[in-house]
Amino acid sequence: MQTAFRGATSQALKFANITVPASVQVIREADQLIFSGPLGTTSLGLSRIDTEGSSALKLLPAEREIAICSVSKSFHGTLGTLIQNKLHGVTQGYIVYLRIQGIGYRASLKEQTLNLRLGFSHDIAYTLPQSLRAFLPEPTLIGLYGIDKNEVTQAAARIRALRPPSVYKGKGIRLVDEQVRVKAGKKK
Repeated sequence: MQTAFRGATSQALKFANITVPASVQVIREADQLIFSGPLGTTSLGLSRIDTEGSSALKLLPAEREIAICSVSKSFHGTLGTLIQNKLHGVTQGYIVYLRIQGIGYRASLKEQTLNLRLGFSHDIAYTLPQSLRAFLPEPTLIGLYGIDKNEVTQAAARIRALRPPSVYKGKGIRLVDEQVRVKAGKKK
């Protein structure tokens, strides 16, 4: 017996419906899901996520829902979470704060370029992607804001990688809620 889903003959299919907020419009074009909301537009590439084509996705505009049907329990959860992240992004957005610690370490912002003084012999200029916005409430606190969770967290990771926290003194760039374990130095 052949089914529409590969490998679905002996496994139970998993179903879920995700409710779409009234302010968001979801459109499917080829292998893209396009989410439009009050903060902007973003898309989710389905062919990159589901390379085997083993899941089904159906838009239900009358009920304002997205129906997901998948054989794999883990993939079912992953796709649901990615869709929820896109819906949250176009309605509320994502924000990540980074703290700079160290004497003389500071940041300044000019348009889309973040200038960082991190104790090197030169300043580091980090150009932000066009879809992100940065703000500096303090010279040692960087805020990143955008509608795509992946882009916001990836930019935060790249900025953090410029000067990760030192394990001996704790100096460097860290997430605001990150706990850095400082090692003990040499003992006499």
